[in-house]
Amino acid sequence: MADDLIPSQIIILVSVILGTISIYLSSISIIGGIFSIIATVLAVVMGTNTLRHIGKYSLGTGIPSIIYMLTACSLVSVIAGLFISLILNQTILFPILSLIIAVIVSLIISLICKVIFKIQVEILPRSFMLIALAATLSIVAMSTLIVSTSDTIAIYNHVIKNGLIILLMIITVMAIQNPYNSCMGPNEDQYRTLSLSMSNAFLMLIVISIISLLNNAYWYIYLIIAFLGWLITIRQYFKYTKQQAASVRWSGLWPNSDEGDL
Repeated sequence: MADDLIPSQIIILVSVILGTISIYLSSISIIGGIFSIIATVLAVVMGTNTLRHIGKYSLGTGIPSIIYMLTACSLVSVIAGLFISLILNQTILFPILSLIIAVIVSLIISLICKVIFKIQVEILPRSFMLIALAATLSIVAMSTLIVSTSDTIAIYNHVIKNGLIILLMIITVMAIQNPYNSCMGPNEDQYRTLSLSMSNAFLMLIVISIISLLNNAYWYIYLIIAFLGWLITIRQYFKYTKQQAASVRWSGLWPNSDEGDL
């Protein structure tokens, strides 16, 4: 894996802070869905970037398992956060509570992995926490896009009660996991992997935009934005892929280390 061109700390801060603020802004009429799209893309990028670092430890088939487990953790966190906010009659706390619960549960899971299963990977707690945060942000953001608000009652009636939240969990797994699986290797590059990550996020937002037509009068605006976003990012991914393929072809040598050196 090549060195990060964009520091992970920057990606994490921007994704969590801007993503959470965007979720709250999703209730704004007409343009609210744009903020939901921003939050979803940021969440997926953060999740994929974190996965890149776990991949360095050669966990093999453990990586898909980690993503499924932590996204399921996020699913539980979103539902728990919603019901706790309703019990406390503080629905505005729903996104924050969901994130806090996701952090707590993911840290408990990482502790179980280290103590019981003896998985001695030093970045495990931090990585588990970040992926759970990313998946939680993604699920909540897509929920707000479907109902065009961050209101807990609307999310419960139109996303959780009908089981649609399971679909959100599955496509979150696919969006976060697929880019690294597609780009992994000794010359894996952050720009190439994250451009595919953004492409995947916009691709799943196309599906969510179509689903949102049941509750959202402006679904076609978000569909167009998602499609244009996918078109731009997939073209960028092709560009980075061709550049790296050319660097191998021109030298005649495969990268000989995990740092991307030729």
